[in-house]
Amino acid sequence: MRKINIFQMEPEFILGDSQNLHALQKKLNEDALLLSQIEIDYNNDRNKFNQEFVSAKINYLKNQHLYCWLILKHYFDQAINSEIKTFPDFQKEEMRKKGWMIPQYYINKSIMATGGSPVTTEDLYVRNIDKLFNTLFNFSIGEKNSRIDRYYQQAISNYKNQCYYSCAVSLFPIIESYHQFINHFNDDSFYKIKDNLESLTEKMENVKQIYNIKIKYYIDLVKQFNELAKEHYFKKSLSRKNEPAIINRNRIMHGLFTREISQKDCLQLFCVISNMVVIKNMIDANERMNEIEKELAKLQESIAKPKD
Repeated sequence: MRKINIFQMEPEFILGDSQNLHALQKKLNEDALLLSQIEIDYNNDRNKFNQEFVSAKINYLKNQHLYCWLILKHYFDQAINSEIKTFPDFQKEEMRKKGWMIPQYYINKSIMATGGSPVTTEDLYVRNIDKLFNTLFNFSIGEKNSRIDRYYQQAISNYKNQCYYSCAVSLFPIIESYHQFINHFNDDSFYKIKDNLESLTEKMENVKQIYNIKIKYYIDLVKQFNELAKEHYFKKSLSRKNEPAIINRNRIMHGLFTREISQKDCLQLFCVISNMVVIKNMIDANERMNEIEKELAKLQESIAKPKD
């Protein structure tokens, strides 16, 4: 009988979820081919191949469930230390007020000066994030090479060529479009991001808490995004006076900006997108886990039923 085995985590990978995720993803790809072959035989002769198909499907779903669980564990492990006071609270709060969403890389890190003339904390953020730009923002938006992903790559190119206005103009619609993507919005009606912020909060609050402990980091992350979107990035702003320090989409799109669009403005928007990717990965993994649990329950129920 052809069989899909339950994935066993390698001992040397126990403390490294990324290695386990890579190994399990490879196994899932291989097992998907085997399952498709078994399913073809099952559809041709359900009586003969029923046990083989159901057994293979159950183990395949269990491996998928573990894969999603490891994704959530990976993100929770990164955030769990943020509940401890390892990162100076004054620095976090200062940057939050200035419109920064901390990239995943910096959850438990402090950004420190390394000599030279005195600089502000925000100067250090710009310097450090720019230095790590390729590490922090080298990901796909949506499907690789999709339209939105190509636009994202164009925004990266604009940034690297110091075309900061063009970069910012590119990033704002990407943020709005990706927000629709996270919310699975497929309606023909007009999607207004400020009217759909709370749905993301609800999704994140429904994510299962690994280790059965309450980690607020990601719930607070969504709330921070909602606050920035509502009070700064997408806030209605028509006055030509008092240009806000935090970049505003309406002012750019309606030609009301009265200062240069800066490197800092673009990096802030890249940080927003990088956190949106994390949020989507977590929500998708949680929703897929819930779907798998329902599928498994049905399959296991079908096995338990006595045959006529």
